[in-house]
Amino acid sequence: MEAQGNDQFTIIKRKRVSDVVMDQIKQLLMDAKLNVGDRLPPERQLAKQLGVSRVPVREALFSLANSGFLKVKRGAGGGIFVSEPSVEPYAEFFTLMLQLGKAGVQDLTEARLFLEPHVARLAAERATSEDLEAIELSISEYEKRVEQDAPRSIGDMKFHVKVAEASKNIVMVLTIKGLMGLLYKTVKDLGLSREDKQKSVHTHRRIFESIRASDSESASQLMAEHVKEMSTFWK
Repeated sequence: MEAQGNDQFTIIKRKRVSDVVMDQIKQLLMDAKLNVGDRLPPERQLAKQLGVSRVPVREALFSLANSGFLKVKRGAGGGIFVSEPSVEPYAEFFTLMLQLGKAGVQDLTEARLFLEPHVARLAAERATSEDLEAIELSISEYEKRVEQDAPRSIGDMKFHVKVAEASKNIVMVLTIKGLMGLLYKTVKDLGLSREDKQKSVHTHRRIFESIRASDSESASQLMAEHVKEMSTFWK
């Protein structure tokens, strides 16, 4: 029996040439035929190999560079290269999606309590000397802002991002960056007292000392307590 009506079907649209170029480059990346540090052919040569004009090639390369897949180096030895993986564009996108989804402080706190203690545990097990330096620096920077009675900034939450990076789990890093970005936007006008900020710095140091001592249990417990305590200021 023939289906009634034709509203189940939509017109098939041809892809833009630049999208086809992007798809092909992305597939080469996924197939490991292009790897980090590899240099792509010059724009003119790439267009010739693909059998298209330079305009869609330029558009595709620009989009891929903005998305963090490629990077452009200028000057001698320059060109278009496959870049190191970066979560920055996706963390920003994740933050926006959370914001549009109307995620509130309670949602953020529940997610943080589920994730951050485990992140701290992994950091205690996996942190390198470079990670430890970065975490300690984030604490010092925050402490300096508190001493100067400076306005709040996203740097106040940098500690949590650096701990996530020390976990060596890119999914955790992406998620924590997204959560911190939205948390900052949600509570940026909150007026914490200097005493509360100093207490937060002290707690950051205690978590850091546990991570440096590779005490995963302590790091996890202290992080959970810290997230719970901070959530009382944001209700």
